[in-house]
Amino acid sequence: MNNAGFGRRSAAWVACALLVAPGLGLAATAREPSGDFLSRFFVWWNETYKVPGGYTEAGFARWFTPDATLVLEGKEIICGVDGWAKHFQRIQSGGGQVEIVVPFKRVFKQGDRIYTYHVIRSRRDGVVSCSLAAGHAEMRGGKISTIVLVRATLDPAKGPLDPDCWTQ
Repeated sequence: MNNAGFGRRSAAWVACALLVAPGLGLAATAREPSGDFLSRFFVWWNETYKVPGGYTEAGFARWFTPDATLVLEGKEIICGVDGWAKHFQRIQSGGGQVEIVVPFKRVFKQGDRIYTYHVIRSRRDGVVSCSLAAGHAEMRGGKISTIVLVRATLDPAKGPLDPDCWTQ
């Protein structure tokens, strides 16, 4: 693995630790979306998921730099607004429901980064799934240049789910 991937993964783990560590004075967000750019993007993403064919390059270009990346668990899986559109068109065409819960559980901005801790929930083919995600978005020129996330799928057999998870 190259050093850039290691740095991105390390940054995501640090963000996760900062967001969930007790006693750091980071209050949970109010039950209304914050005004940060990343929250506004995910509100758009959630609404657009409901519109067949809604994920377009032009739509993602409103939010992302032309070379924007998505890094999940240390692996770059999307590069460029065309990649964002194709990736989410594929997910959308699979049916079901997917939602990023906004407002986030925690969100704060430091410099050109927006750190987040949030819930991702889905229903597909009668199966409900829920994950916690933590990481950050890097901003450049007023748009997102990368999103780096680590995710953990929650298992209802191993304990109570987050209240924001769907259960049926």
